[in-house]
Amino acid sequence: MRQKNYKLKNEAMAFNKKGEERISMGYIPDLRRLQVVDGLYNNPWREPEFVDIQIRPNINFIINIARKAGGRVLELGCGMGYLSLEMARYGLHVDAVDISPKSIEIPKTYLKENPYVDGFGSLNYIIADITSMDMSEDKYNSKISYGTLHHIPELEPTIGRIRKALKSRGNLILYEPLVDNFTKKSAEFAAILRVVLPTWESYEKKLIYNREAWEHYVQEIYNEYRYIDQHGDNIQSPLDNINPSEERMIQSIKRYLKIEQIDYCNAFIDKIVGGLRGPNRIILAKFLKFLDDELIRRNILPPGSVRIWAIKEN
Repeated sequence: MRQKNYKLKNEAMAFNKKGEERISMGYIPDLRRLQVVDGLYNNPWREPEFVDIQIRPNINFIINIARKAGGRVLELGCGMGYLSLEMARYGLHVDAVDISPKSIEIPKTYLKENPYVDGFGSLNYIIADITSMDMSEDKYNSKISYGTLHHIPELEPTIGRIRKALKSRGNLILYEPLVDNFTKKSAEFAAILRVVLPTWESYEKKLIYNREAWEHYVQEIYNEYRYIDQHGDNIQSPLDNINPSEERMIQSIKRYLKIEQIDYCNAFIDKIVGGLRGPNRIILAKFLKFLDDELIRRNILPPGSVRIWAIKEN
């Protein structure tokens, strides 16, 4: 228990720091008021158009299902609150939970500034550990995890508690990374793109002409995607990717809920689009999104993320 509390404390501190850093760069955690954040050198949140291309499909997947169900929603690990805010704008009644006090303090500020009030439901921010908080029974129409369940050591018991708190036919809707799926082949493909596309690095600096240097570069890309080392924007929290593969996640969900839909995405795109520079960066980003989806569909590269919709049966 002491070890768990220590990790959770460090987890909260990591997200406190990340939240403060991004806000200091000019990041606005509001999907309708995003702006360019130059300090994010290789992150899709750098530009609103990158968010629309790479991240919006995952957000829309969640919001469309939650809107259809209506009623009460609990977002587990809301971070800086942009998804919870957007769901409330569609008339949903949202409880947004996070273990990080700063991740709750920041979105409260932007909630007060929200100019989109027509049809607004409600939004309540809560500081809590989702593995032990009281979720109440048969309370929610939908529960959302946007990149949260892969942080949870006690995954199966947490899914069981999620089921208990869902109403009959209630939804669990999630988007999660699958770090273990990223292979050396994926890294080589990402390395090629990183080198040949116009990015934050000059061609004089990044072009490579010998085998040893290339192999080293591919290994660096592999480490970056799998978070073996820490890289700039990608410094991680202590419990990040404690559930790095889909097998455990899907099996835990199947034990308690009926899976309705599984979609895969992000073979290589995650750390490519945000690094694009130059006048053609937006059309290149759109092409890369198409290419990423095609390589997954044709089983050429494995997916790096999964979207899952599951329901509570009677």
